[in-house]
Order: sequence, then structure tokens, then C-alpha cells
Amino acid sequence: MKSFATAFGLAALATTVAGHGYLVSPAPRKPGDALKAACGQQVFSMWSSDINGNVQTAQQMAASQSDFDAADCNLWTCKGMKFEDNKANVQTYTAGETVPIKFNIAAPHTGVANMSIIDTKSGAMIGSPLKTFTSYASTATGPKADEKNFDITIPSDLGSKCATAGDCVLQFWWDSREVDQTYESCIDFTVGGSGSGSGSGSGSGPSSSATPVASSAPAVSSAPASSAPAFSATPTTLVRVTSTSAAPSATATTVSGGNSGSTLPEEFTVQQFISWLKTETGSSAKARRHARAL
Repeated sequence: MKSFATAFGLAALATTVAGHGYLVSPAPRKPGDALKAACGQQVFSMWSSDINGNVQTAQQMAASQSDFDAADCNLWTCKGMKFEDNKANVQTYTAGETVPIKFNIAAPHTGVANMSIIDTKSGAMIGSPLKTFTSYASTATGPKADEKNFDITIPSDLGSKCATAGDCVLQFWWDSREVDQTYESCIDFTVGGSGSGSGSGSGSGPSSSATPVASSAPAVSSAPASSAPAFSATPTTLVRVTSTSAAPSATATTVSGGNSGSTLPEEFTVQQFISWLKTETGSSAKARRHARAL
């Protein structure tokens, strides 16, 4: 029985840390002593054994550990990986430069993804995403070639924002709501500035426009909005007519030629419009036909 329980526990741990994905090149941030000091032994061991894992699992594992400093660790930016551990891997780019990216999808989970420039001090995204995927690593179709190898272009309007190493990272952010997991990986870089700075990469703000407001499941604000808004089928929404050939202007106070000379308010519901047309035309069929035209 004891051996079975042990095997079960090991299997559960293996499932917890099963890989999902991480940047391959350019050289991404890796765990080191600075991460261990801020995030604790549990997070350091997790990323050291499988760097592909998700933020939520690391957060759950670390929450009860005395050596975990949530604010200093800042798991929602680069999964807590620190600039101090990665000073040797700072990339130097020029404005407008095309950068080839290689990403390892260790296990697909349908979600959304983007690659963005992150201000490590505030955790905020600078500008717009450099690359966006509205359906990434689909479990139905499998990963696509251009999800693992793609290009980004360094913006020309950064000014001096990313001139000092440690101030900015290129962060690949992948969020899968079907498994409630988020994966992040970062590349340190500079644009037209010094290759050795004092930035810490441990800002206290969220790591992306898609990063959680609280330190829980992320709000997927980086995903595109729904292609069409939801509308209520109940005819209670006020309608404002400015010009139409199917109905008189809603701003008219009195309609001549009708049966009653009644007025229609500037704002009205569809049902009010049908009732008004029935009165004016004396025909329910005409009223409904005009309402459909509107």
C-alpha cells in the first residue's frame, strides 16, 4: 500500500510539472539564484526541472512556503525569472529590426497568445503586441509551424524606453482557458542603448495587457473582443432615428397625412413604433412591414 501511495504521489507531481511551452531563441530568461531568493526553493526547483510549466501551478505550490515573497518574486512577469540571473543573455536590437523567434510547444492547449514588449519596472505592456495569435496551440488541430517559428519587428517609436538592459523584455504570453493555465517566457534586450543596466525585472505590476488584475487566473484582455456584441431580443431598447426612408423622422413633433396626427417621441422602443404606425396607417400589416424595414 505504501509503495502504491508513493507511486501515486510521484505521478501526481509529474502531472503538475508536465511541460507546456517556453522560448528557445533568442536566449530566454532562465532560473538562478536571484529567482530562488525571491520565489523560494519550490519555484526554483519547478522551473529548473521543467521550465515549460504554468504560472498558476507555481503560485499554488509556493503560496504556503515561508521563502516565497509574492511581491518580490512577481510570478506574473516572466514567471519570476530575474534579470540578475540573465545578464549574459541580453540581446541588442535596432529600431525596425526583424527578429526571428523560436518557441517550443511541449504540450498544446488551445488558447490565445501574444509577444509584447514589457516594462519590467511597471509590468505594463509598451505599445501594442508585436505578434498576436487568436487561437494558439489548438488541441483539435495540433500546433502550426508558424506558432513555433515566427518573426517580430522591433518598433521604431520606443525612444529611450528600452535603452538600458533590464528595463524591457520581449515576453511571450500564452493563456489557455480550457485548462486554466498561463505560460510566460522572456527575452532581455536593449534598443540603441547600454548592454549592462541595473534594472531588476521584478516589477510589482501585471506582466501584460492579458495578465491578471489579481494574482489569480488572468483576465484574457489580450484576446480579441467578440466579433459581434450580444443584443437582447426583447424590444425594450430605445431607438433613435435620424434619417430613414422606411419611417418618418423621430424628431418630428406632428405627422401630417396620418389618421391621428399623433407625435412620436425622439427616443422610442420598437413596440412603441409598431403601435404608432398601426394608428397612423390603420393597418397592422403595414405597421409590422415598416418596423421590419427600420
